Amino acid sequence: MRVTVIGCWGGSPRPGGACSGYLLEYDGRCILLDCGAGVASAVQGVRPLERIDDVFVSHFHHDHVSDAGVMSYARLVHRQLGLTDRPLTFYAPGRDERGMGARDLAMRGASRSVEVGEGSRLDVGPFHLEFMRTRHPRLCLATRVSCDDGTTLGYTADGALTPELVRFLGGVDVLVSECSLYAGYDGASFGHMSCEDVAALGRGALPGTLVLSHLPIYGEVRGLLSEVGAALRDLPVRVVLAEDGAGPCRTCVDAGVA
Repeated sequence: MRVTVIGCWGGSPRPGGACSGYLLEYDGRCILLDCGAGVASAVQGVRPLERIDDVFVSHFHHDHVSDAGVMSYARLVHRQLGLTDRPLTFYAPGRDERGMGARDLAMRGASRSVEVGEGSRLDVGPFHLEFMRTRHPRLCLATRVSCDDGTTLGYTADGALTPELVRFLGGVDVLVSECSLYAGYDGASFGHMSCEDVAALGRGALPGTLVLSHLPIYGEVRGLLSEVGAALRDLPVRVVLAEDGAGPCRTCVDAGVA
């Protein structure tokens, strides 16, 4: 399984970048985890939109879902042109605290929606997915993905550090973790994680590779890599700072490959 960072910024993107979006590929099949601002455009630098039939939306904050509508419009056009005969499928939580839910993502002739929740298990081609609710101001689902070859990926989406999250994501080959705040900030009060929280997550979950993402749009984000890397230097955990179109290169990680 290969994961490519399409967007890595929290709240809004830096120039040339995109908010949360992660492309997973295995055996010729593609799925997308989240589709925040800029993802629909940026992902086309990796794969054409008509190749992506399945999108998993962790929650209904704009930096994770705002491009769902434009992806549906693109699918409508691509179906009319005969480039694909498949509807785009969104998998998303049910009604949240503000009344948004999976059914709001469906567009006639273009896309359909499937509701998922904590404890849900799905098989989408070679991908097998499980979900857990995180501690966040809006209903949000972390995701654990396994493939037919046994490789695994974890995605925190947004949420504070909890023992349940550590257990749910433990032992994955690649862990894509939000890293929203610099050292010294209380992540729990925001429903997010600071780099110190992410280091604790890495120490508890022991992934093969820990990808720091959902990055702050202010400050020097490479400092986050230094902080987390130093905290985990005694462990066999590779720490990577996510980069997208706003950086010199796009982050791409193969699960199960050291």
